Amino acid sequence: MFRTNMIFGLVAVAFASVGSVVDVSFADDDWKQFRGAGGTSVADASLPKEFDDDTNVAWKTEMPGKGASGPIVVGDRVFVTCSGGIGESSLYTVCVDAKSGKKLWTQKFLATGRCFVHPLSANAAPTPASDGKHVFAFYSSNDLACMDLEGNLLWYRGLAFDRPKAGNDVGMSSSPVVADGVVVAQVENQGDSFAIGLDAKTGKTLWTVDRPKVGVWASPLIIKNGDRHFVVLQSTASIDLLDLKSGKVLDSKVGSVSSISSSAVVADMLFAPLDGTSAFAVSADGKLIQEWNNPKLRPSSMSTILAGEKLLTLNRAGALLMYNRADGSEAGKGRAIKGSNWATPVVADNHMYCFTQNGEAFVVKLPEDEDEAPEVVHQHEFEGEVFLGSPAISKNALYFRSDKFLWKVAEK
Repeated sequence: MFRTNMIFGLVAVAFASVGSVVDVSFADDDWKQFRGAGGTSVADASLPKEFDDDTNVAWKTEMPGKGASGPIVVGDRVFVTCSGGIGESSLYTVCVDAKSGKKLWTQKFLATGRCFVHPLSANAAPTPASDGKHVFAFYSSNDLACMDLEGNLLWYRGLAFDRPKAGNDVGMSSSPVVADGVVVAQVENQGDSFAIGLDAKTGKTLWTVDRPKVGVWASPLIIKNGDRHFVVLQSTASIDLLDLKSGKVLDSKVGSVSSISSSAVVADMLFAPLDGTSAFAVSADGKLIQEWNNPKLRPSSMSTILAGEKLLTLNRAGALLMYNRADGSEAGKGRAIKGSNWATPVVADNHMYCFTQNGEAFVVKLPEDEDEAPEVVHQHEFEGEVFLGSPAISKNALYFRSDKFLWKVAEK
């Protein structure tokens, strides 16, 4: 503990000379967090409609360990986390040049918390987040590291030192979020369950809130109204809206909530997996005003996608279900993929890109009206690969990772 606290103190002092953290998470098209801006899983991009081990593959780069986390993209750099070693106690953050696929740097840490995870998953299950100048890498062991884009370690927190019983039998996967100088991590589990807001500049604790002692693998989300930022947390029994700066709970909506599928945001509208799916307007004073509820819109392992005026989700059988964003009414359905998918697909140019646990990739053309059905326009199996992390999109390129490689797909 002394060694970790000493490191935290040294790097926090070093970071004090760095310029203030700027909130650009709502200002550009980089893919800076799990499922992109607002957790919508959508980007304005033109991507290849077919790809395989060679076709339209710009590069693939070998990774130092396994991971269920997704990549993020900041400018011309791609960041991804991995884990390996004895009991997956070795933690990695890898930076790759987006143009060439060359590894620019790798940071390695030793886990300070509980490393046990399901064999299918990894300690590197949470997707990192960025404010555009720094990368915040979080791991199932509840270790949180802040680095600049050049790979310099600025601060490191072993959150399990204060909460040693934080963990569950299959591992944690909640991804961090950052906005307005605050990094939020949700550690919702059967033991020491809590959420924490940290100063992005120093790593010091700004607030903590105790959470229900039930396992949740969904991620927090930032929503903004005017100049004020809020953070959305979900347990299995409520959706909670907190003030980002203070951690004060401003409003809660009670019901049956998914423990895996995360919420999504467009402007000041929140779409949460509460009693199926519920849509809320978020007021400037932090109130959740319900617009509609559809108990049939129940996402499975993936999170709901917000594509234009539609909400999209895949059920466990691989059928695509579509609903109108305005009122939650059904807008069509049809067969989309075969196989078990944990990763939330992404959408660009009216096509959905899906990656399954058994290494298959699907490109699905989305219907433009209710009389049409989704059409699988491309399917390919990457032999020996496992896809668990959600992909990223940036500058007309698709980035996805397996346990072995990080891939870039773009038109040649």
